[in-house]
Amino acid sequence: MEKKLTFRNYFGYGIADLGNNIAFAAVGSYLTLFYSDVLGAGFDEKTSAIWLSAVTAIMIIARIWDAVNDPIMGWLAQRAKPTKWGKFRHYLLFGGIPLAFSAVLMFLPIRNMSLAGCIAFALFTYIAYGMIYTVVLVPYGSLATVMTRDVGERSRLSVSRSIGGGIGGIPAGMLFPLLVYSTVTTANGEKVSALDGKKLVICMAVIAVIMIICYVTAFFTTKERYEYPNAVQNTKLSVTLKSLVRNKPFVIMSLAGMLLIASSMYITSIDVYLFNVFYRKEGMMTFVTIATYAPMVITIPFTERIIKKVGKKEMCVYGLIASVAATLIMTVWQVPNPWIFIALCFVQGAGIGFFTLEIWALAMDVIDYQELMTGRREEATGYAAFTFMRKIGQAIAAIVPALLGVVGYVASKGYAGQSEATINGIYLLATVVPLIMFVLMLILMIWYPLNKKKDAEMREKLGALRLTYDLNEEKPAATQSPSETPSGDNEN
Repeated sequence: MEKKLTFRNYFGYGIADLGNNIAFAAVGSYLTLFYSDVLGAGFDEKTSAIWLSAVTAIMIIARIWDAVNDPIMGWLAQRAKPTKWGKFRHYLLFGGIPLAFSAVLMFLPIRNMSLAGCIAFALFTYIAYGMIYTVVLVPYGSLATVMTRDVGERSRLSVSRSIGGGIGGIPAGMLFPLLVYSTVTTANGEKVSALDGKKLVICMAVIAVIMIICYVTAFFTTKERYEYPNAVQNTKLSVTLKSLVRNKPFVIMSLAGMLLIASSMYITSIDVYLFNVFYRKEGMMTFVTIATYAPMVITIPFTERIIKKVGKKEMCVYGLIASVAATLIMTVWQVPNPWIFIALCFVQGAGIGFFTLEIWALAMDVIDYQELMTGRREEATGYAAFTFMRKIGQAIAAIVPALLGVVGYVASKGYAGQSEATINGIYLLATVVPLIMFVLMLILMIWYPLNKKKDAEMREKLGALRLTYDLNEEKPAATQSPSETPSGDNEN
């Protein structure tokens, strides 16, 4: 009889993503602001525009490199011989500790650098962070697939990961706004709040310590229960990628996951400028974070029950409808009161929260579908391809600095010195772009074929398929060709 996962296992898997996201959230929230308001604080208007465009280019270049880096990492992890700790678990240590140090390195407040120096510094540190992050993230995501094959346990692992990631977002979202700003005096004698690079790097050092604690804890509290079949280790990367392209649920979920991370990172980055410049309420970003995450926390105890009754796809569709509606109101009505805007953020967060909680369970579902198509378990490569699409989403979110340049934002003018056109432009950037992303996500989830009924059919066929081969045999038999799918695949 299969041994069930324990609370210790769920805790360990969740706390690893706390380690991942505590830095990821800080990078998403403050790296652009650090580049514009700390490294670029002394630039004039022309140099500032060049610098912001360069920042966008650097972030896109890093994501292009990930186009090569992510699938290769997944393929290497998949083909590597298991260690005494398994195939994936040891990456939490060997990758996690360097990742913690790289997170601090990005935020070093080096003063009086030239434009060329800033570009070189940002290019090296940001790409290094992204590469090390891949070394941790791809094996970590694959780890869940070899911890259990039970659908309910996988969903609980996804929720555990979402809880850990959500807690990891608290420092950047709720504490940083209260800790990383200082009062400075402008050239005309006005006292204003400004991002303090020294305080920011100290906070990142504390985060690095927490990351290391999280990765060590996760390493000792998780366990791999399933071995990879030899046939999977010998599968060519090109063969796996070609079959993934023919996997309709995988393609749709990858695009939806790309937009999910893009919207999350974009909103996190642009809302800092919205509250600093449009509302002139820097400290209120704490309440924005609470409003965004509170609905997800409230729904966690009921998520599994809702899934059983409604279905994962259906739950995500209904939630996205709510997010689209809230964001549409924000867009058509320039909300004058920050508290009303935060209330709408609560509705927006409640809607997208369902999708956020279940995204990793859905990723495992489409990888299971891949097994049904091919007869092979290809977790690491499939997961790497999925995370690659999320990296593309990060590249989309990286357009924030360039868009700020388009609307005329200049850090040296201070928050109070921006033009009226810039102030209104920032509000539009904070509402119109997320609305487009949410609408596209809703369309994709409506098209996603694995509704409650089709998912149950897939589980039944997959169970029958697994009875036809021993996962430790050299050549597991496939009962379906890549073109065959569970009945009714074209239905929504």
